Amino acid sequence: MTKATKKLIAISQRYDKVAGREEWRDALDTKWTELLEQIGFLPIVLPSHLTDVSGFLAEIGIDGLILSGGNDIGSAPFRDAIEKEALLYADRHDLPVLGVCRGMQFLFHVSGGLLRDCSGHVATIHILNGQWAREHNFDEVNSYHNQAILRVDCPNTFEVLATTEDNIVEAFRHKEKRWLGIMWHPERENPFKASDLALIKAHFQNENFQDKDLKSNG
Repeated sequence: MTKATKKLIAISQRYDKVAGREEWRDALDTKWTELLEQIGFLPIVLPSHLTDVSGFLAEIGIDGLILSGGNDIGSAPFRDAIEKEALLYADRHDLPVLGVCRGMQFLFHVSGGLLRDCSGHVATIHILNGQWAREHNFDEVNSYHNQAILRVDCPNTFEVLATTEDNIVEAFRHKEKRWLGIMWHPERENPFKASDLALIKAHFQNENFQDKDLKSNG
């Protein structure tokens, strides 16, 4: 099989029961496809009932992994198990991982972190604090979560990049693994924000996230 010329990014999906039917479905916002194609990547959706996650990812030859939003951790055990196996695969092969909202919480959870309930973080906008946010034009971001990561709870293996005004962690990266977590949803912006596109592109291309990246996507 010829390797694709574009980077292949596996992305997990939410897992929900369909009302009125004895049926469970995987689902992913179609805007993720638009976003990844816009920065030159190809999305590979990750089904939640795979029996051989590593074999699936190896056969495709993925270049990175996105753990997307949706489903509180523990509410969809099949999804939790699939994402854990995919994360182990990514780590074994030194692949970059992006956790978005629930995905960031999952990175925290598998590292032994305890999520806290929070209020005022659903369907709103937050101003981000921190030098990283200021330097890279993350002035405000959307918010759709009712559980949170507090700075005080972050293991020292994570570097906190940005927080909200009430000290909830909005972005972090692992100091040893190629993990980046963000609590906002880049795919829900219309149009997509240049800062989000630059951040995601640089992360999966293993490049430094610089202001020049913002200008090239603006």
